[in-house]
This record gives sequence, structure tokens and C-alpha cells, in this order.
Amino acid sequence: MLKINIFFSALLIFTALFVFEACIESKYKNIPDVSGIDISLKINRFDQELFAIDTNEIESGIQLLEEKYPDFTDFYLQRVLQLKKPWDTIGAYRTYVNGFLTYPFVRDLHQKVDSVYNQFGDVVQELEQGFQFYKYYFPEKEVPDFFTFISEFTYGIVIPPRGNVMAIGLDFFLGKDYPYYYYPPLSLPKYVGRTQDKAHLPVKVFKGIIEDLVGPVPGNRFIDHIIHNGKKLYILDQLLPYHADSLKLQYTNSQVEWCKTNELEIWAYILKEEMMYSDDHQSFKSLVSMAPKSAGMPDESPGEVGNWMGLQIVSAYMNRMPQLSLQELISITEPQEILVKSKYKPSRF
Repeated sequence: MLKINIFFSALLIFTALFVFEACIESKYKNIPDVSGIDISLKINRFDQELFAIDTNEIESGIQLLEEKYPDFTDFYLQRVLQLKKPWDTIGAYRTYVNGFLTYPFVRDLHQKVDSVYNQFGDVVQELEQGFQFYKYYFPEKEVPDFFTFISEFTYGIVIPPRGNVMAIGLDFFLGKDYPYYYYPPLSLPKYVGRTQDKAHLPVKVFKGIIEDLVGPVPGNRFIDHIIHNGKKLYILDQLLPYHADSLKLQYTNSQVEWCKTNELEIWAYILKEEMMYSDDHQSFKSLVSMAPKSAGMPDESPGEVGNWMGLQIVSAYMNRMPQLSLQELISITEPQEILVKSKYKPSRF
């Protein structure tokens, strides 16, 4: 009897390993080879250059930045810090910049950013790999130049209106244990604060790029939201195929597993509540926006399970339409078409 138990235990372990390896192989087998696509990102450490200014010579220091980065410096001073006003013709804003640079909290914030991001190479490597996939799928698109900055928690990821530029507010990515995220005026909830770290930074950069690609949600119904957001998550999967699902979904590992285990129950709940074509945004807000959990579901559920369901539907659709490009997926404006043609059926994990 003991030998039989050992045999079946070994068989179960072997089967589990086989299934695990098959899942891993399936996940990575269709990833295109982008190693031949040359990407060399231009990262301008604007934060370091700004704080290197001698505050005894603030006017000449700011002038040098304005000459070196005219568009971004103007955007930063006007829109981010809101220190430079359009009617200021005498350069009075430079006094306010001096106050910003010498304010003790801002100096401490700069030192914290420097301690976390003094070495930026690991972030650059992840971004460059993502942009290799970006150029593979969107060859007509240009790779932006990057600026890093400190704003005292004004912006995380922002696309300035002039130039092919993306900007990263590094003070928004100091890690879940950075205490000031949880104090006023930010007062971030814990489920948001835990995503404000270096690991999530590349994901949030590409979320910003995809947001710009896909545009706003085309309608007010639940189906409009989940298919639209499912598209964005599907594209994110293609651009960052080696990143963990937990990072891309902004879930914990256990929340990812909860969604997989309860896929059938989530789908049944959506159908039971006749939610699919509802335009009562308040009733499904937590299913399509960041929230501690999804309303109507157990406490173990994450927020945005509707978006996760949208990803499953879009993935099923693209599996049936392998000839479609990501541009063609974006161009489909009727979510019902994707839902019907996906022939989506939830699986039992």
C-alpha cells in the first residue's frame, strides 16, 4: 500500500510539473524575436541637473536649463510646478524656483529619489526591451525621449504637449514603504501605494503609451469599458511579455490566482446581475477602476475584475483572429463584435 501511495504521489508531482512547464512554454512560445531591433533610449536626468544648480546663481542656472531643454523646462516650470506664469515677463519665477530647490522637504525628497534611482540602468534595460516590441508591432511609431523630474507628487507619468517626449516623476516611484504617500495631501490607499515602486515603473510607462494609442473609452456601458480596457491589457501583454501578470494588472500574486480560480464565478456574476449592457457606471465602477476589491464579490477579489475579464475576452478573440494586427484591434470600435467573435467561454482553473 505504501508503494502505491508513493507511486501516485510521484505521478501527481510529475503531472503538476508537466502542466506547469506546458503553461510556461505556451506563454512564451509565440513571443516574436525582437533582438535585431536596435533601441537606444535617450534619458535626460532633468531632476539631477535641476538640483545641481548653484542656488546662489539661480538665474544663470535656470537659463542654462531653458537653453538646453527649452520645451521641457517651460512645461516643467509652467505646468508641473506652476511657478512660471504666462504674464511673467521679468523672470520673477526664478525666485520661486530657488524657494522650491531650497525647501527642506524637497531637498530630502531629492535625496530619496537619488538613493533609489542613482543607478537607472535596470529601468532603462526594461524600457528598451519594451520599445523593441513596440517598434515590432508599431513600426511607424517613434520612440520618445525621456525626462525624469521631481514634482512634489504632481505627476507620475506625463506626456508633454510638445515634442516626442515622455516624462517620469520619480518621486511617485519610491516604493510602497515611502511614508509620505499615505499622508495628506496624497493620502494614497494601500492598494495604490504598493504599486508606486521601481518594479511597476516600466509597466506604468507603457500604460501611458497605450492610453495614448487607444484613446478614450468609446461608450458608457460596462461592455464598452471592459473590452476597451481588455484591449489595453492585451497590448500591454504583447509589449511586456516577460513581465509578471501581477505587475501588469497591478494585483498581488494571490489576487491573480484568485481571478484565475474564479473565472467561471466572475462571469456568472456579471451575467446574473445583467451588467454587460448597463450604463450605470456607479454600479460597476469598482470592476473597471482601481479599488480595494470588486463590489459584490468576496474580500479576496481585487478591483478591476471587469477589466481582467475583458482581457480574457480580447485574448480569446485574438486567438481566433491571428491575422489581425494590434492596429486593427485598436480600430474595432464595436465591443459587441469582439465579444461575439471571441466565442469566449470561462474555464475552471
